[in-house]
Amino acid sequence: MVNFYSPKKNKSSDASKSQLIGRRVTVTISHLDHLAQGVSADHDPLIFIEGVLPGETVEVEITEDRGKVCNARLLNILQPSEFRQLPFCEHVDVCGGCQTQHCQTDAMLQFKQAAIQNLILHTALDTNQSAPPAKRVLSKATRGGKNKKMRKFSDKQSNLDWQAALHSSPTGYRRKTRLSVDARNPDALKLGFRTKGSNKIFSLQQCPVLNQQLEQLIEPLQQMFAKLQTPSNIGHVSLLNADNGVQVCIRTIHSLSHQDCALCAEFAEKYGLQLILEDKQNRQEFVTQRDKQLAYEINPKLSLQIHNDDFVQVNPQVNQNMIKQAMDWLELDKSDAVLDLFCGIGNFSLPIAAQCDRLVGVEGVPKMVQRAQHNATINKLNNCHFIHSDLNSTKLSEHEQIETCNKVLLDPAREGALAVVKQLATLKPSHILYVSCNPATFARDAAQLIEKNYRLDKLCVMDMFPQTAHTELMALFVPLNKRK
Repeated sequence: MVNFYSPKKNKSSDASKSQLIGRRVTVTISHLDHLAQGVSADHDPLIFIEGVLPGETVEVEITEDRGKVCNARLLNILQPSEFRQLPFCEHVDVCGGCQTQHCQTDAMLQFKQAAIQNLILHTALDTNQSAPPAKRVLSKATRGGKNKKMRKFSDKQSNLDWQAALHSSPTGYRRKTRLSVDARNPDALKLGFRTKGSNKIFSLQQCPVLNQQLEQLIEPLQQMFAKLQTPSNIGHVSLLNADNGVQVCIRTIHSLSHQDCALCAEFAEKYGLQLILEDKQNRQEFVTQRDKQLAYEINPKLSLQIHNDDFVQVNPQVNQNMIKQAMDWLELDKSDAVLDLFCGIGNFSLPIAAQCDRLVGVEGVPKMVQRAQHNATINKLNNCHFIHSDLNSTKLSEHEQIETCNKVLLDPAREGALAVVKQLATLKPSHILYVSCNPATFARDAAQLIEKNYRLDKLCVMDMFPQTAHTELMALFVPLNKRK
């Protein structure tokens, strides 16, 4: 048989020919999706717009035609929402960080909860479906239509029991950040974040979501970098405010001169900082406070030692409330053996271990396993056992310590935990507590647990990153035959 060559269609080229692109339309926003984008469900095709709120009538320009959906940019707000407020940050028009500061905090929590509920209900309807795309989930319900598959879901899950959201102050909450440096023009050095939708860096003057200790370092850092002989040798700088000190880690592209190193050391001494220089090979040199080990408190009795490259929950108030609620929902007692999947350096593991008979933590990063064990040791918890294993391929039944666990907590990355969720029912745990930083992959994984005869007992929104589109949640699953 002869094979004839047929060139593939260029989707981007086809999209550029769309008659919708550039069109201005007036629409009403029906709701927000789980990425805090406004949705106009009455328009055909659906339109997604950033910076709008439910109930608003707005004029927009369509910028992208994706067939069933379109993206648009906001031109004018013709009828504003009662929940709209003036943004608090002077960088709101250029910074891509805090996308929802135009909305009152309490209202945004309600909008986020409604978006997650819609996502869960219309992803968990058909557990035979493949995972929804992480960016957007569409269903008949988006337009207010009914889905016949709802009966299949309602047989096992008649409603969602939402608990009060966990939240903190909307400003001054963030204890860790990373700032980029642009020193191509030494006379106009820029230290700040990347601009919205671009790789360009704007010079930061303030950042109200940073805690006070970190925000006060922005201007002095800019001044210090401007004095360096070769500021172009710096790529970015990471700031961390622990409970016992502040750390500045400067990532270098090329080695700094002795004079530049001396300037950095002088800066660190002046502000009482732990200063680290890190090169492209991730090799680190402690310039000041070499022997100081930073730590943060989990609760009044437990603390975690941390390194600059560790994953750290950036909102201490929400983190402590999250841990306390997890303990309450798991209903821990001294006879329990608990499995902590994606355990990291022990943020959940240690407080759980303090309340149960035995804790087994599993983590895919070897150095984090070592640090978790070290944290257990310095907190005098001898009932912890940590395992290094790739949770995307691990068979839980291969580990004897895991098989005897009766309760489970999992806190995966944005990709979710599909591989292990499919196995959890075989352990027959009485409680499965799922902490998620991605509602889309959570909804997919929740469908698997519901299919395995677990009920979504209760859940809540966790506003770990106030003023942003990012949403986290906590959910408890129990066996279907367990009484409510």
